[in-house]
Amino acid sequence: MLTIKQEKLLTSGVFARVAQSTKRTVHWYTSHGLLKPKKINSKGYRFYSIEQIIDLQVIMLLRQLNFSLPEIKKFLRKNASTYQLFIQKKKELLGEAKGLQKKIQDISDFYTNLATNGVLVKPILKTISSFQTYFIDKIGPYSKIYDYCFELKSYFSFIPKNATYFVLFPDREYSPKKDRLRIGVLKTSDMKLKVGSEAIVQKETIPTFKSLNYRHVGTPILISLIIMQMHEYMRKKHIKQNLNIPINELEFYTNSALNGNNDDNTMISEINIPVL
Repeated sequence: MLTIKQEKLLTSGVFARVAQSTKRTVHWYTSHGLLKPKKINSKGYRFYSIEQIIDLQVIMLLRQLNFSLPEIKKFLRKNASTYQLFIQKKKELLGEAKGLQKKIQDISDFYTNLATNGVLVKPILKTISSFQTYFIDKIGPYSKIYDYCFELKSYFSFIPKNATYFVLFPDREYSPKKDRLRIGVLKTSDMKLKVGSEAIVQKETIPTFKSLNYRHVGTPILISLIIMQMHEYMRKKHIKQNLNIPINELEFYTNSALNGNNDDNTMISEINIPVL
């Protein structure tokens, strides 16, 4: 029979008690490849060394700090710096906390708007000054707008990282699978089209118009809901849409994936509906 004194090996139960854990926990981490027994006898009993108590306690600490199993495996395999590991996890947790704070603020804003306006949003009246654009026309689902914007971007040999992209809906009818979309970018003097792209990318000047405007910071997934809420706001406030210009809705995108930002919490969309 093995003894602790002779071979410094502990059964699962003894090992768990010394580590202030449970046998079930030891077996769970073993089955997931985080804790490898020093020996398994002919009857299948597992034995661990005294030194592995520290390994188990480190694993339990990392799990308590919300490290995933793959992250812990990587750490143990590479014998990485605990300091760097904690710095990275702190950065991730701060990002998660920021995201949760943003959601809490959104809920508070939506609640306030519902209480005062009867809708989720609080749009403002704003004058959109005339601007020049490059654009392509597409017919397709709303869900592919970003794909179409990246297509437009591909026709340029140079386009500023902070460029403002947009989609213009010229039609009054909503066709979720076959929307007519004008995909564009606000023109700046330093933009350069690729050779041959001049036949694909067109130019246009959008005239000045009065707009019901809402600036949305967060995931673009909510934009369809926001537009519906803006139309409901118009109905409640007796605001008439301007039907004399060929713009039903206009959405600007800044600080988005098109600009290299993949954080949903900080993306900015500006929705405009022309009004009288």
